[in-house]
Amino acid sequence: MRFFNRNSARLVATRRFSKSLAGLLACATLLGLAGCAGSTTAPTTYMLPSTAADQQYHKPLAIMVSPVRIAGHLDSEGIVMQLNDIEVYQARQHLWAEGISQQLQQQLQQRLAITLPQAQVVSKGQPLQAQLPVRDIRVNVTRFQGQHGGGALAEGQWQLLDGSGRVLKQARFSIEQPLVDDGYPALVRALGATWDTLADQLAAELAR
Repeated sequence: MRFFNRNSARLVATRRFSKSLAGLLACATLLGLAGCAGSTTAPTTYMLPSTAADQQYHKPLAIMVSPVRIAGHLDSEGIVMQLNDIEVYQARQHLWAEGISQQLQQQLQQRLAITLPQAQVVSKGQPLQAQLPVRDIRVNVTRFQGQHGGGALAEGQWQLLDGSGRVLKQARFSIEQPLVDDGYPALVRALGATWDTLADQLAAELAR
């Protein structure tokens, strides 16, 4: 995938990318507008993909997934790319079909429910079955974006708490995933793969 730095024309391709995206990014960067003047192209919207997961055996648990907290630069409709060490770009024509925080929470719940079939997995605040040990998962995401050198990156921190709010374990995560093709669809799939990896890591912690 191609991400962009600025040269005398304000853009330098660090990897191959589609001509249409290059034109869009050049227009947005040079004009600083929501889209190129006169453009009537409808934005493309994306959902994170669902993928197959392996089941893990563990004792029954009630798992609450708290809303995923995201960094401010990710809190927008546009898919984010890191242009260089200090600049990020929010796409204007390639958007999340649903808020990325909500998507991340939903994907995490769905994958945990698949990998831990004996668990009751719910959003925090929903009723739980009585008598089950409770685990509360909290995730803070600081990076969920394309990288200027290519690939997708998810970074942040997670916490695992018991039903009384006591922290059982916490750790930082940094997960990279290469792209298999050019363009935003490949980036979205790679971002989805990073999140699946995190969900599987959390499932392994819960299964212990």
